Amino acid sequence: MNLDLEDLEARNADNISRTASYLELYGYTRAHGPELPWVLMAHLVSRNTGYLFGDLATRVEQRRSKGDDASAEAMETLALLLERGNRVIFDDAWRHVIGHLRRRDGLPALPGTETTAFMTAAWARYEREGGERQLVLDLVHNEQNVIERRVVHNERFAPGLRFLQLIEMSGREQPLHFPGDNRAAIRVGGFAELTLRIEAGRRIFDEVVGPHRDELYAWAIAHEHTGSREAYGAAPTPRVRAAWPKARFLARDPLIHAPLEHDPLFP
Repeated sequence: MNLDLEDLEARNADNISRTASYLELYGYTRAHGPELPWVLMAHLVSRNTGYLFGDLATRVEQRRSKGDDASAEAMETLALLLERGNRVIFDDAWRHVIGHLRRRDGLPALPGTETTAFMTAAWARYEREGGERQLVLDLVHNEQNVIERRVVHNERFAPGLRFLQLIEMSGREQPLHFPGDNRAAIRVGGFAELTLRIEAGRRIFDEVVGPHRDELYAWAIAHEHTGSREAYGAAPTPRVRAAWPKARFLARDPLIHAPLEHDPLFP
């Protein structure tokens, strides 16, 4: 793969392209070492976002068929929140991981691979001292802070966040799904809380990706991501590109794929 940003927009077009790109990038780091298991984590979490899109598509249609347009609208806004968060994290992460790989390989610095002050320091520490787990924790901290005010607590997505909170309070929040037997049942338990999202990321690495990365990578390679839960043997759900084409998001929010906003609290 090319270690540049020329295809960034195409890779960040939708959940399917992002999820596939994470897997390709992780494979590159495995082949060229040292591997970056956070990128495999990002792939698996992005898969779960795709599953949620399928679930939402079904529920939106069910609500509209019953004349419950208010609930359907809230679900649509939740889909916008998920899409914006998925896109913003990919945009930030792809840039700074490519920047790291270029430094590692002795390639010239590339404009656009700059990242937050926090992650700049974290990469410098990792490149100087190593420490796989600490880098994963730093990446989780960084990406969750990147979306904290831009997406999670952005007023544009407030109806969707409120709807998600209702799901959480009702006890109907589904755990993240990871292939294989005896996987930890990890739920965020409060998406609005930054600390809970970061803690979920820590658990994903410590309990799932860290000890099972080879098995998870082999499964991911063998199972193309479409967003349908049938990938892991569950009942089929709608595929992302059929249910949530890019035009559907843009019709609801023309700025859904706009460049990242500046966040003075996490520069």
